[in-house]
Amino acid sequence: LVMSSILVFQRSSRLVSGWMVPRSATLGMARHTGSITTECSYPKRKRDAFLRLSSSSSSSSTSESETKESVDLGVKDELVEEPPLYRCEGLLAVNKPLEWTSQDVVGYIRRMLERDARERGAPVMKLKKRGNKKLMIRVGHGGTLDPLATGVLVIGVGKGTKQLQQYLNGNKRYTASAELGYETTTLDLEGNITKSVPWEQISDSIEIKSLEAILPQFKGTIQQVPPMFSAIKKNGKKLYEMARKGVTEEDMTIPPREVQIHQLDLLPDTDNDKKGLPHFYLNVECGGGTYIRSLIRDMGHSLDTYATMTSLVRTKQGPFTLDDTFEKDEWNPDTLYAAIEKSNQYFASLDQTSEETE
Repeated sequence: LVMSSILVFQRSSRLVSGWMVPRSATLGMARHTGSITTECSYPKRKRDAFLRLSSSSSSSSTSESETKESVDLGVKDELVEEPPLYRCEGLLAVNKPLEWTSQDVVGYIRRMLERDARERGAPVMKLKKRGNKKLMIRVGHGGTLDPLATGVLVIGVGKGTKQLQQYLNGNKRYTASAELGYETTTLDLEGNITKSVPWEQISDSIEIKSLEAILPQFKGTIQQVPPMFSAIKKNGKKLYEMARKGVTEEDMTIPPREVQIHQLDLLPDTDNDKKGLPHFYLNVECGGGTYIRSLIRDMGHSLDTYATMTSLVRTKQGPFTLDDTFEKDEWNPDTLYAAIEKSNQYFASLDQTSEETE
């Protein structure tokens, strides 16, 4: 009888940090013992997971079976609200820095938003099969700009990456500068000169009127051969990969592609030195897939000479203009997320206007 009474007393009691307390009081006492807690302030955790973590570091006086029993007291299914992976999702535009690739920009912004998510306590990695981890932050761009180009680069964050295809294929506007008399491997200043003719030999036959006269043949729907240094694929391989291995345009045939040139104008000489010809400046509005380098090359051929692009600025892509972009020193999570929110409001207003019109 005495032994039975002792067993009953032990089953109805619990030892917590050296205190004998009734089982019904365990959760309340946990605030004092530090073994478990009922007010989980840690985001993105199920409370039962947190309880298991806490109980593993508690004093040896609390057994594993007791911890499981305490978890079963009605709190294991209660969820604590998790911080979102993104503050908001959508599109924004940045001014791509000179000599950066478009992927450089994407990687930089992804890492920035990843750090921001970590600081807010959001999960940024997802466990896949075989123990591999996948980064959950999604960032992409809406159309490649060459390293020597600057200007509008549309960036998609989160669900915004699903909207980027329309920018890849959509209209874009550029200002470009070019120089007559030579051609390079890349059709811009990044490559080596492969063909040239002294300007003095052709200066008498080429003037501004000559350039103006050839513009109409490059407007509308035209056939254009992409540069050898481009991401266009042939036989499953990118052209620039083959070019880096020494393959030239003379070694293979690159099929022309149909592109759209909506607007093509000569711009006034904006060079500080007022050089004039052989330098010239263009304003181009075109459809997706157009290479301004190829356009300038073909203009040179039409003048029976060579031409190379010396600079390129994308001034507009979709609704985004240079005025909507952010410079490199302005890139931070607060600025970028504010820009996404602003563009979301803009697109929402367009949808509302469209519905009202219908």
